[in-house]
Amino acid sequence: MTDSRKRYLQVPQGTEGVHLEEAYRHRRINQELFTLFTQWGYLPVETPVFDFYDIYEPLLRGSARDVYRLIDREGDLLMLRSDITLFLAKQMGLWLREEDLPTRVCYADTILRHQSAEDISKNEFFQTGAELIGKAGSEADLEILLLLESIFIKLGITPDIHLGSHQFLTLALKDFEEESIKLAIRAIRNREGDLLKEIIERGASRRRTEVITALFSFIGNRSEFIEEMNKYEGTLHNEEMEALEYLAELAGQMEELGYGKDLQIDLSEVGAQPYYTGIVFQVYHPGLDDAVASGGRYDKLLSRFGFDCPSVGFSMMLRKIENQVAEKFTLPEDIVKVEGKTFAEAFRAAQRVREKGGIAIQ
Repeated sequence: MTDSRKRYLQVPQGTEGVHLEEAYRHRRINQELFTLFTQWGYLPVETPVFDFYDIYEPLLRGSARDVYRLIDREGDLLMLRSDITLFLAKQMGLWLREEDLPTRVCYADTILRHQSAEDISKNEFFQTGAELIGKAGSEADLEILLLLESIFIKLGITPDIHLGSHQFLTLALKDFEEESIKLAIRAIRNREGDLLKEIIERGASRRRTEVITALFSFIGNRSEFIEEMNKYEGTLHNEEMEALEYLAELAGQMEELGYGKDLQIDLSEVGAQPYYTGIVFQVYHPGLDDAVASGGRYDKLLSRFGFDCPSVGFSMMLRKIENQVAEKFTLPEDIVKVEGKTFAEAFRAAQRVREKGGIAIQ
């Protein structure tokens, strides 16, 4: 067999096959999460496998290179589903009415995106998540954060939730040119404090430069954040302080409900997608070099598809953590092997086991 022929026996990058015990675990985890979503009042939606590329292109930015594209029979450019959140926003924008709000939806499906060989460990093949559409304010944000944490509790995983604010980013950099904002965001994400300071001081006073640089490097719990935030009262504008105080308020509500121990306020979390407008967050897990879940508030996203209403939600790349919970979702050990003198006798005996809820093979 030629080398080129052998290559065709592999699956293309950006897809995968899941088999036997691994597929069983994957299905079981999905069933557990679907039950949890339902208990919280979130109902399932399914999105198309492909859609028109042009309507999403402005929202893709750096991820456009990871999208698989194709031409349909009419000559329109299509994209395969690389992010369920975007496809879902279009569906909801076209389908929802004011009287439907608020609407709680959940999803779980395969996504297709190109991954280079060195990035294949990211396991971004299956996306699950939830969206609370048509509800603004802290109660909605809090509900989504609590639902997200409840998922990790159910899976037996301790999450490390980093909560930030895209709103604060927008306010702090509102007087800067677009190119400077892009450079600043890159410096913030990479925690390049010196580079960020150099960018900010081009359009701000020395004191404000120091404050902005210090805040975007902050990671800590609620008490530490309040102490840090209070240092800069009088230097920050009122709207900026309000955005920071909102984070402290959310963290405080999480603590009151007994869910705050896994939460850190991290202002370097500014949102990986251009459509965020308020809080943003990512969830990390020891041993994994990338976030396993992310989300936030995106009040203007549905308006791009004709329906203006607030939204907040999250998505998880479920395949990233399935190996972390393998022991909890093992194959059943009580499989009964039924034998009989004839196939019919064995079949009837196996059916009696199955009717009682057991597992039998013959």
